Amino acid sequence: MTLTHWYVPSLVTSIFFLLGMITLYWTLADRAIRYLEKRGKKFDREGVRTMVGLIYMAAFVILLQLIVSHQQTTWVFMNFQLFAVVFVSYFLLLGIKLWQWVVTAVLFMLINGTITETLSWLYTMLFVAFFFIMKLLKRRKHYNHWDFVKYIIVAMLFSTALWAIVALRLHLTVNIVLAELLYMFIMLVIVYFYVNLLYRDAATLAQLTYNTNFDELTHAKNFFAFRTKFGTSFSEQRDNDRPFTVMLFDIDHFKSINDTYGHLAGDYVLERLALLIEKYLHSIDKDLVLYRTGGEEFTILFNDYDLEDALIHAKRIGEIIRTAPFRYDNQDIKLSISIGLTQQHPDDEDSTTLYKRADGYLYHSKNNGRDQVTAK
Repeated sequence: MTLTHWYVPSLVTSIFFLLGMITLYWTLADRAIRYLEKRGKKFDREGVRTMVGLIYMAAFVILLQLIVSHQQTTWVFMNFQLFAVVFVSYFLLLGIKLWQWVVTAVLFMLINGTITETLSWLYTMLFVAFFFIMKLLKRRKHYNHWDFVKYIIVAMLFSTALWAIVALRLHLTVNIVLAELLYMFIMLVIVYFYVNLLYRDAATLAQLTYNTNFDELTHAKNFFAFRTKFGTSFSEQRDNDRPFTVMLFDIDHFKSINDTYGHLAGDYVLERLALLIEKYLHSIDKDLVLYRTGGEEFTILFNDYDLEDALIHAKRIGEIIRTAPFRYDNQDIKLSISIGLTQQHPDDEDSTTLYKRADGYLYHSKNNGRDQVTAK
């Protein structure tokens, strides 16, 4: 990592290179996530970050190895390789299997022409152990200052052992090894706090995104999320000539529940109702989402369901709420819902037309005895 012909201190350039490398990873991972979101794909965010991290780090390390494989100073990028291990194990917790490490290690030794050397095999075993020990360390993290101390101690112990093998094999001087270990220590510290800062920012953004799209009380998606999805679904289903049915419902006599049992009881009813319905929706179709679009009003968008199929589920939801026990402060609360259900028509001018029709059917149910479904 120390190149004498650089015109700025190697430590400074190494730090900026390393931070740039990490920042690029986050950029690529976020772009991949946005790409999948735009195409409506179902995915796990952490799974995407893991896959991007695995491909990115593997390409990075192999490229560095190819650059120096036939030079005298094959050790100059070694700290970056060690950082790659720290990053994918401690910070990304990648699920790399032992056999995958063996294949990668053999490939590296073939590139270097060192596959017959005992020290290379010893180095490889320590390198792989480094990954699994750092990963175990992260899994047992207690989120206090001792986490940092253990991180530094373990990383430096393995780094020292690995540098000792390289020094023995390449006949490096003690001064070179000590300088590289000092650089390693400084960059381990910087990376620890830098990556943790990125994670905190990502967690804050995720929380803000959650608060923007989800109702705090019921944890159902809120009106903002509904409005965005409703317009998109209306256009997509119409353009692709696929059925699209909208279900609006609200709780019958909800004001009297608040007046009789108190507002905390009303909150309990809303929360439990949402939980029961979401459980049912997930049991039939994981793509179905419950939206809280008003005080006691909710909406479900049935993409790819015609009116007849959606009606079956609407009636079942009404039955679930009617028969489920709602008990608050040792008092039983009887509950029912009124439902308006309608399918998208070819002559619907826009999504507002569809919504107004469903809303009209909802009020028809409420004005004609409640606890029923109006579907047309």
